[in-house]
Amino acid sequence: EPSGAPEAPPREFQTLRVLQEREHVLHVELHRPSKRNAINLCCWREMVECFQDISRDPSCRAVVVSGAGNAFTSGIDLTDLGSVFMGIPGEDVARRAWNLRQKILEFQESFSVLEKCPKPVIAAIHGPCIGAG
Repeated sequence: EPSGAPEAPPREFQTLRVLQEREHVLHVELHRPSKRNAINLCCWREMVECFQDISRDPSCRAVVVSGAGNAFTSGIDLTDLGSVFMGIPGEDVARRAWNLRQKILEFQESFSVLEKCPKPVIAAIHGPCIGAG
């Protein structure tokens, strides 16, 4: 390695599987097949971390995103995320609306990070692709 620094080991994720498909090509798989790849809180965070890592990886030149099992994604996991949006704090409507907007912007980063990725990102969609998909 030119810099002499050891390469960091790939990060492990709970809801994503990252594989080196070919030289310079990474495959990011939504990996919650028993939930039809429903996007939960953990997945929202991991998408940001994963694509920030990919953006900084000089050996990666392209990314393919797919879903494990028979669905790309069934969208937002309401059993997990419903409570987040139902319990928005605030003393009045305006403060609750402001706090809700902040939460939505935080979740939006999971999609923005794909858009900001300097590598081509190809979605290999199969089966259902609902909501957050």
